[in-house]
Amino acid sequence: MKVQVEKLEKSEVKLTIEVSEEKINSYREKAVKELQGQVKVPGFREGEIPADVLEKHMGEQAFMGHVLDFAISQTYEEAIKQEKLKPIAYPKIQILEQKPLKYEAIIPTLPEVKWKKDVSKLKVKRQKPKVEEAEIKEVLENLKKRSMKWNEADRPAKKGDRVEIDFDGFDEGGAALDGTSSKNHPLVLGEGGMIPGFEDAIEGMKKDEEKEFKVTFPEEYQAKHFQGKEVKFKVKLHKIEESEEVEINDDFVKEITGGNRKNIAELKEEIEEEVGKQKETQETGRLENEFLKSLADYVDIEVPDSLIDRETDLIIEKMKQDLSQRGVKWEDYEKEMKEQGKEMRKELAKTAEQQVLIRLGLETLYENEKTEVSDKEIDAEIEVMMGHYPPEFKTMMAERYKDGSQEKEQLRNMLMLRKLVAAHTE
Repeated sequence: MKVQVEKLEKSEVKLTIEVSEEKINSYREKAVKELQGQVKVPGFREGEIPADVLEKHMGEQAFMGHVLDFAISQTYEEAIKQEKLKPIAYPKIQILEQKPLKYEAIIPTLPEVKWKKDVSKLKVKRQKPKVEEAEIKEVLENLKKRSMKWNEADRPAKKGDRVEIDFDGFDEGGAALDGTSSKNHPLVLGEGGMIPGFEDAIEGMKKDEEKEFKVTFPEEYQAKHFQGKEVKFKVKLHKIEESEEVEINDDFVKEITGGNRKNIAELKEEIEEEVGKQKETQETGRLENEFLKSLADYVDIEVPDSLIDRETDLIIEKMKQDLSQRGVKWEDYEKEMKEQGKEMRKELAKTAEQQVLIRLGLETLYENEKTEVSDKEIDAEIEVMMGHYPPEFKTMMAERYKDGSQEKEQLRNMLMLRKLVAAHTE
């Protein structure tokens, strides 16, 4: 077998492969054995059909087509191993000659990453998060809000009240609309839990009162079929409750912490520590995003079209899932994009190319800088994560992150990125 190698653009390689008649005959014998178990010829047992009988029964073209398929499949694999290539998609095969067999295979391969500039100089700067007094105060107010006591009120509802209502939505023809009904629905007036205008219409209603009113859904509402739509609602109010003011003092602190904190000063110290941890996590995320964005400017490769297509497919699949959860059909979204003059795959291909570029750059850096994460480090991270869950969830978490699971590999990748970014942080 002779193999000629020619490098093409965008990491494609063209192999021209010649196979001798002697080698073709060996593949012919193997193809016959395979066909003997697949083809039934009257008068012959399975596995004992002579080659000339098989060829006559199938027809010369079909028989030789099978032999050539077998030969190409085998010699292609041999050539890939011989030339130490890493295909990333199926090859394009073209037969040039049949006797002796000569064909070419155009193969998209994993591109070798080169750098536009010295990647060791890629640095990101960590900012020291600072917890402001206003942030501590906001947490205290939220704690106060969550601890608020509610008492029934015998008066018309007003802003700040918690009410319990039944509501049903109808279109202009009086037909009930899916997704616009609820029973015994709790709602704090003025918090913006419903579409604009809905809570305003509840204000002034009394217990057991029924009311009809119209509201128009926002143009940017998440469910597209409701965007800008006017809907008539029928509402019945069951309960009105008013809040009882809670004072933030040492007794309040002891109550909400179960006695673990004795005064406001201790609680503020704990809040500052927790908010600080949250800000550190956010800062780590910011650094990783900045690092990845900067890395794209260092990578010097032509991304193969096959990788861009595959990444685009993954992006579209994720978008379909996200839209479905929001009650939007992919077909409707795609139609809307076309009406705006946007070609979905063409638009997404730019994002896909950038993502592939960054991923290949990362994989090269991991290898060059010997960035590794041990099972011990992963297990330690899982232990930290489990600490945030109640004991009854620990078995579930252990199963989720068991060896070989997708979640455990994703965690490994997350920790590798964290370690790499740390090495490039000033």
